[in-house]
Amino acid sequence: MASKADSSSKIICPLCGKNENENRFHDRSHKVRRCLSCELFFIHPYPQNVAEVHETVIDYDYEDLDVLGPARHYRSSQYTYHLIYPIIREYCRNASAVLDVGCGSGYLLERLSEFPDLHRVGIELNAARAAYARRVSGCEIFQTPVEAFRYHRHFDVITLINVLSHIPSLDDLFYALRGLLSPKGVLIIKAGEMSKHVEKEAVFDWGIPGHMHFLGLNTMQFIADRYGFALIEHQRLPFSRVFFSKERWLAPGRSRLRNLAKTLIAHTPYALNALASRYDRRFGGQIYSSLFVLSIRNEANHAF
Repeated sequence: MASKADSSSKIICPLCGKNENENRFHDRSHKVRRCLSCELFFIHPYPQNVAEVHETVIDYDYEDLDVLGPARHYRSSQYTYHLIYPIIREYCRNASAVLDVGCGSGYLLERLSEFPDLHRVGIELNAARAAYARRVSGCEIFQTPVEAFRYHRHFDVITLINVLSHIPSLDDLFYALRGLLSPKGVLIIKAGEMSKHVEKEAVFDWGIPGHMHFLGLNTMQFIADRYGFALIEHQRLPFSRVFFSKERWLAPGRSRLRNLAKTLIAHTPYALNALASRYDRRFGGQIYSSLFVLSIRNEANHAF
């Protein structure tokens, strides 16, 4: 159960800067707190050294740590995009340039090669995944944090797919994205959303402290208002529909034994539906997998 907000707390929300927040649960050596103003969930203690966070990602050796390496990550990405690629594709159809922030092993950029006139660029801090992405996509892949990224042109589409929770400075991020976006461009973000009643047990592994913050149900609207965007599309799927999808269970993970078990369950009739129904009975309405599309708000109506 969450404790009452501590009015004397000096814990500052990394998004809105206010110190009115409540503790939701503990995970590993961190607390997960919820801001009562912008509804952002964030870890405490929150990382203060942004450069140190970036260096950790750059030097991460996925193979040595038995985390999803570039090749396996690429294969897994094929399943990740099964629901959202058609939406991204429509926004890219008439675009001249796209930037994929946190492009991983390059699957999305490679797939967007179906548009021969689309200029495709990626950002990936990890050296191994960046090299793999260059090879499979044939695109420019930069290992520069997006907050410091500069380019000779603007982008009509910028994507952040399952990336938002890993980027430590939300101020720096959204100001940078706004500067990189063309006047009529769109920002496409895929991220989780959580209700204020979310329980720790609703997620098997929160991935803390790699995941530093999580969206509340109204946080993206707060972000749009704060940084001069208009939220033009918002699709919210129950977490169970994504987590217990056949595509996700067929996606390769770290453990060969677990992969085999997942494959057997995925091919067992009605098994995933039964698991999803059981999850919804216990945790339904607590977590969503959401897709957001934002455009730059008219400057005449927004003092930035």
